[in-house]
Amino acid sequence: MKSCPTWLLPLVLSGAVVVGCRPGGGGASSTVSAPGTATVNVAPPAAPVAVKPALDPAPVYHLDHAQVNLPRVHLLVGAKDVNAELCYTLSQVATGQMHRESIGPDDGMLFIFGGASQRSFYMKNVKFPIAAAYIDAEGIIQEIVQLKAFDVTPVPSKSQSIQFVLETAPDWFERNHIAVGTQMVTEKGPLAATMARLAQLQ
Repeated sequence: MKSCPTWLLPLVLSGAVVVGCRPGGGGASSTVSAPGTATVNVAPPAAPVAVKPALDPAPVYHLDHAQVNLPRVHLLVGAKDVNAELCYTLSQVATGQMHRESIGPDDGMLFIFGGASQRSFYMKNVKFPIAAAYIDAEGIIQEIVQLKAFDVTPVPSKSQSIQFVLETAPDWFERNHIAVGTQMVTEKGPLAATMARLAQLQ
């Protein structure tokens, strides 16, 4: 670190970026004569030092570790049963499958939103590929997309009416003959009627 005046040290040590601090903190001195006294050397007042504030980092909503002990729901996807984990809080939705080692062949994770909109998912910190079904408020699968491991490019839904997203192993929908147009419900009834009340995100 360069030598800086002692009054700058709190800014430097607190993480602020100090610009324009010169070694020794001094400049050229000027000569001033006062009546009846000897000539003295007076250092000019120090020029203001610009302090560049640190930029606020982008907010981080996801966890730095894998999610555990998520609530679950029994889903019926067409004629197929899925015992899916639920994500409906901000941190749950933001984290999803992050930091896990794999996804089981019949595992599922259902993301719940409070209303219909275009949805976009990506694969930050996800080590394995998955399939994602974009589902409307009626529980109808509108689109099934493949998401690649570690791919941070968002994959948006084509529809603006997506309220739920189901993530599975990459071959789950094909293996179980589940196609676009298939309806999904819970064992207690329609998705919107049984799940939407949990949502904390629109």
